[in-house]
Amino acid sequence: AVAAVFLPVVFMDGVIGKFFFQFGVTMSAAVLLSLVEAVTITPMRSAAFMGSSDKINKFEHFLEQLFAKIDASYGRFLSRILNWPKAIVFVSVGLFVLSMFLVKSVRQEFVPQQDQDMIIINGQTPPGTSLNLTIEKAKAIEEIIKKQPDVISYFNSIGAGGPAAEVNQFFMPVTLTSREVRKKTHVQIMNELRKEFAEVKGIRVSLRDNSTRGLTSGRQFPISFNISGPNLELLLEKSQIIMKKLNDEGLTEDLDTDFKQGLPEYLAKPDRTALALRGISIESVAATMGSTIAGVIQGQYTSEGKRYDIRIKLPDELVKSPKNLEDVYVRNSFGNSVPLSHLVAFKEQKTYQSISRVNRQRAIGIFGNIKTGQSQSKVLARAEEISRESLPAGYGFSLEGSSAGLTDSFKSLTVALLMGIMVAYMILAVQFNSFIHPVSILMALPFSVTGALLILWATNTSLNLFSFIGIIVLMGIAKKNSILLVEFTNHTRREGVESVKEALVKACPVRLRPILMTSVATVAAATPLILGNSMGQETRTPMGLTIIGGTIVSTVLTLFVVPCLYSVLSKLESKKKIVIKI
Repeated sequence: AVAAVFLPVVFMDGVIGKFFFQFGVTMSAAVLLSLVEAVTITPMRSAAFMGSSDKINKFEHFLEQLFAKIDASYGRFLSRILNWPKAIVFVSVGLFVLSMFLVKSVRQEFVPQQDQDMIIINGQTPPGTSLNLTIEKAKAIEEIIKKQPDVISYFNSIGAGGPAAEVNQFFMPVTLTSREVRKKTHVQIMNELRKEFAEVKGIRVSLRDNSTRGLTSGRQFPISFNISGPNLELLLEKSQIIMKKLNDEGLTEDLDTDFKQGLPEYLAKPDRTALALRGISIESVAATMGSTIAGVIQGQYTSEGKRYDIRIKLPDELVKSPKNLEDVYVRNSFGNSVPLSHLVAFKEQKTYQSISRVNRQRAIGIFGNIKTGQSQSKVLARAEEISRESLPAGYGFSLEGSSAGLTDSFKSLTVALLMGIMVAYMILAVQFNSFIHPVSILMALPFSVTGALLILWATNTSLNLFSFIGIIVLMGIAKKNSILLVEFTNHTRREGVESVKEALVKACPVRLRPILMTSVATVAAATPLILGNSMGQETRTPMGLTIIGGTIVSTVLTLFVVPCLYSVLSKLESKKKIVIKI
């Protein structure tokens, strides 16, 4: 039943599915191997360790007395609360429902920001900026980086392809000193650099870390979505409005779009009436402009064993401004020369470097970082709300990259979690030969979620991919305490104790010690996850806190709520007895 909880995550698909396939297989195999060890090697090892003498030392005697007092106190308190089992169950369910409201108070994000001793800087100058000016601006950024004492090295790629494909872009990965010796976190360093970069005019700079590397496809920024529709100019206008509102509300920073305007272009629109009156065809105008400005190959010649093109073109020094184009002459059918200014209307207009499409619609992607302390899920929800308000009918909004990974992974994990609980219920129903007792056992699961949410909220830790892993682990181990209580209560009733309350009061204190031992061992095993300051600590801490908080709360409530629920549900047990005659 414990291993069954982890099996559904094995069948998850996608990039996250590969990650959870390893997790599910590992956890299932570990639980099954521990089962084999428990029923084979453990009895023999216990027999070897146990002495033949009944004499015990003082420490053992102290522990026996201590646990005897705890067992007796637990039995007396349990006997009292069993007088109001329905009230206890009702209050516990109410506590779980109230704890679910903490979901809105707990920060939610795909993965926490991880200090991996590296930050990535992307910068771009306005479209049309020369490579020399971009290099000059990038060097100004370098000077700021050099002043940062926690920087070990950096590499700057300016207009060289890859992440910096255009001449007005640069890409700079920066390596920091080890986090064990560094006093500032990488987030604090990025915030300081943002303030200093703002003083460099004529360049837009964004910073990010590698927290989501390898976990999702698309952009790795925590905020990544697109708006789509038929009118690209309207999308550009609305994207600026959306980014401004998000920044003004203090939710995001470093927001940018993938819509890049190109160099201005000079458009030549033929005047067909003027062309007809002067006896000139459009083909003649196009051929003249192509040969004088771009150049045309009119032939080839051979010299010293090599073949060279003969290209006709105006010298570059004669075409330095749009005015020079108007002075180019075109011959008409009568052999007369007519200037282009009489035949063509010239107009300067902006153009685009590229046009992105999503589901066959023109789209503009918006991406950036969230402000420190903000919840990724709330920021994305607000971004969608602003987009819906700003965009007219026929325009859409969709998440992408790590933002889509947040919603997709949480949905998949929730489905896998519910499937695991269903499989565990079926296995427990077969094991106990009852549809009622598994309900009492699984009652511990909601309390483990309550404990996880409480500790995440109290420590201001986010609910993320790794926190969810901790909850799945809790689903596997929380029910073990309930199994001990229900199984031994059934055993006590089979020995002749007919009263359900009497059986619970007699059986539960006997199983108190192994329950406490199991819970203490679980908390102790999870404690190292929240200690230390090494790389990857941001991913281990949420998982450890979730396991510790969920185990403590579920253990305390299980000791009292499960017996009460067992008492209530015992009235629904089948009274039929099967008699087999031979």
